[in-house]
Formats: sequence, structure tokens, C-alpha cells
Amino acid sequence: MFKFKAYSEKGSVFIELALVMPILILLIAGIVQFGFLLNAKIAVNSASYEAARAATLSDDPESDAINAVLTYASSTMPGWNLDERLSLKVDISGMNPGDIVQVEVTYRIPVFFSKIPPFSMIGEGYANICGSSVMRMEEKE
Repeated sequence: MFKFKAYSEKGSVFIELALVMPILILLIAGIVQFGFLLNAKIAVNSASYEAARAATLSDDPESDAINAVLTYASSTMPGWNLDERLSLKVDISGMNPGDIVQVEVTYRIPVFFSKIPPFSMIGEGYANICGSSVMRMEEKE
């Protein structure tokens, strides 16, 4: 009538937790990494737009584009400087109204999973996030 258990189930919860926890931590870290990448993409696109807009209205478009990127970057993403992680390329076809101004901003963001073997093929541990804007020079008043 009575059945006796030959083993205890007290430790099984900890075993299950030990098996599931690394997967959950990896999933949460992936979500956080995706959030950082998306935030950087939005910031880079906005910085390139602001730089192109400043260049189209300026008498000195290249320096104003650089200042616009630095101003936008310092106000939205602390720590952004023109160094090895943030680069800027300004291409101006001319100074006449209607000439093309193209601004490309590239930001290298660290990748969390760059040291884990399946993901180590990413490269140096950084992902390049690029944003580009093209506008035409406007007539100066």
C-alpha cells in the first residue's frame, strides 16, 4: 500500500536551474546587445543628418559638418569623440546651390559575444555602424 521513494527530488530544481540559467543569461545579453546596436544606429543616422544639414547652410561646410557631428554626439552619446571608434567622412562636390553634400558617420561598437567561440568570427570584437546622409547645397542669403 505504501510506496517509498528510493531517491529525493530536493536537488533537481538546482540542476534544472543550472541547465537553464546560462541560456537565459545569453538570451538577455543578446537582447541588451541588440538594444545597444539599435541605439547606435539611430544616433549615427541622426548625427549624419545633422552634419549634412549644417554643411548645406554653411560657408565652411566641412568644419561645420564636423562640429555638428561632435555637438550631436556629445549631447546624445557621452564619450563620442573623433578617435578610432568614431569616424566621419564629408564629401562636397562644390559650393554652388544644388551641389551634393554627402556625410558618412561610422561608429565602432563593442560586441559582447566576440570572445565566445561560435561568435568569435565577428572580427576584432567591434561592429561597424554606419549612417549616411546626402543633401544639396542651399542658396545663401
